[in-house]
Amino acid sequence: MKIVKKISEIKQIVSDLQKNKKEINLVPTMGSIHAGHLSLLSEAKKFDGINIVSIFVNPAQFNDIEDFNNYPNTFKEDVEKLSKNNCDIIFAPNKNEIYPESIKTKKIVFEYRGILCDLFRLGHFDGVTKIVNILFNLLQPSKVFFGEKDFQQLKIIEQLIFQNNMKIDLVKCSSIRDSYGMSLSSRYSNFNEADKIKFVNCAKNINFNLFKLKKNFDKKIIDNIKYQLRSDGVSEIDYCEVRNEEDLNTSITNKSSRLFVAFYLNKIRVIDNFILY
Repeated sequence: MKIVKKISEIKQIVSDLQKNKKEINLVPTMGSIHAGHLSLLSEAKKFDGINIVSIFVNPAQFNDIEDFNNYPNTFKEDVEKLSKNNCDIIFAPNKNEIYPESIKTKKIVFEYRGILCDLFRLGHFDGVTKIVNILFNLLQPSKVFFGEKDFQQLKIIEQLIFQNNMKIDLVKCSSIRDSYGMSLSSRYSNFNEADKIKFVNCAKNINFNLFKLKKNFDKKIIDNIKYQLRSDGVSEIDYCEVRNEEDLNTSITNKSSRLFVAFYLNKIRVIDNFILY
């Protein structure tokens, strides 16, 4: 496994791979690698090509400087995990490599906006599309692998590929969940002991009500989830709602729908989504 930190070097590697007709499978990450990331590599292994994992904590997608500063940095451990799990190249540039000048973002994807996380993390998805565009242009992957945990992000990147007519296959991968049914997240490593207890209680609440919601759609169940989250010590709820997974419009049925939640335990944001069909 090779670690590359310079854009000039990764460009040469990509050029050589293309000359040898080797395809590239890309797994974009912000590091703090966990089983969810590794599952994306396992999926990539099913396809021919060179597996590249990018590690870059992208400042452009953080609307909270404290969140950016507190984002876990476990590069040494990440390298060890990736070296044992089908990764051929780690591309880990620093901020100055990616953004040699000031960071400027603009809204280039207009679908799936003004809802869910886009209402509460202003500019977040503009930062996401900026770094994804940069990575796509640099690495020119044939396939890119994203988990379904950040489902709105997945839809926006899918739209980005479509509207720019990119010849990239977006491979959607199911969330890897913990024993309490919640999708794994790098941020959760920042939980203190009290947060962990609250998180488990929240997970039990959500999944208990999720079982009932799958059997019979009833808005009262969603209201009950919010009530219990507050009782479990959630400091703030951004949203808890059901939307159609095709167009992300609000839904009043289980068909093709998911429950989307986002809330805070102290300053750590929890987001997840759950299939209802």
